[in-house]
Amino acid sequence: MKFWTFLLLIGFATPLAAQKKYSTNNAIVRFIAADDTDIDAINKEAVSRLETNGDLSFIMLIKDFKFEMEGMQKHFNEEYIESDQFPRAFFNGKITNFSSVNFAKDGKYPISVAGSMQVHGVNKFMQTSGLLEIKNGIPTATAQFTVTLKDFKIGGILIKLVADKMNIDIKATYQ
Repeated sequence: MKFWTFLLLIGFATPLAAQKKYSTNNAIVRFIAADDTDIDAINKEAVSRLETNGDLSFIMLIKDFKFEMEGMQKHFNEEYIESDQFPRAFFNGKITNFSSVNFAKDGKYPISVAGSMQVHGVNKFMQTSGLLEIKNGIPTATAQFTVTLKDFKIGGILIKLVADKMNIDIKATYQ
């Protein structure tokens, strides 16, 4: 009887052990105002996790966004995003068509992603498409999408005058 119990345990444990987790501490998140390309910042220190069951997450410090103009960075952190009060942004979701990705085969796989994004203390359900490229067993995820700042209760007079929509570009190469 112990033999059969042992075989059952191995049978159930094998799929769990086969699930792999990929991560990076230097995913790149860039935003550019849809109406004003002077509003452009990049964060090269976002942390991301990708699991072979399709779970995907990102977390980043808001103060890690860098602007070319130092004055913009100060206004962004103090007046608009209030990074002392809301120091992080998060995304937790899933690649919804993950069964189409083959980690054992190099290639470019179109993906659909859905999940919850939190910015400025506000959670919002997001859906977007992207690309997962496998090269020599290493996955790289890229995506582009647009967010509306008022959806995350980000305001201020300049936002109303200059830009309410931000184009977001993401690139994460996992280990």
